[in-house]
Formats: sequence, structure tokens, C-alpha cells
Amino acid sequence: MKKIKSIHQLKAEKLRIKKRQAELEDSIRKNWTGLKTTLKPSSLAKEAYNDIMDHQAEANLKGDGVLRSTLNYGISLLAKKITAKAEDKLGKLFKK
Repeated sequence: MKKIKSIHQLKAEKLRIKKRQAELEDSIRKNWTGLKTTLKPSSLAKEAYNDIMDHQAEANLKGDGVLRSTLNYGISLLAKKITAKAEDKLGKLFKK
């Protein structure tokens, strides 16, 4: 850090520190909001379900038979849509 030799340099340094503090506070606020969002029960349930469905889709694609894989993939997509609607309804329920 440079030595401050005048009142103008001191004022400039104070301004720089205040700007940096505001940036850091904004960053903390955004991180906190993101953390609250990811810890909601509906978000946790959605993430767990997506992990399971992705794992099942990978397993289905490794199986033999194109028709079987296509059918399993279609069922997986349908299940995802159903659970997405259920998640929306649960989210609305938890917000009340």
C-alpha cells in the first residue's frame, strides 16, 4: 500500500474503500439469496429427483434395444413434466 501524503489522497482512498465495501456487501447479499433458494424444500426435492432421473436415463441408454431405450426415455420425460408441475404446486403451498 502506498503512503498517503495529502488530504486528497486520503479522501480518494476512503472513497475507494467505500466502493469496495458496497461491492462486497452486494456479493454477500446475492450469495445469501442463492443459498436460501437452494435450501428450499421444493428446490432440494427437484434436485434429488433430477439426479435420479439423469442416472436412470444414462442407465436406460446403455441398455440394449433402441425401442426399449426410446420408450424409457419418453417415460422419463413424462415423469419429469409431472414432477415439475407437482413441484410448482408444492412451492406455492410452502409460500403460503
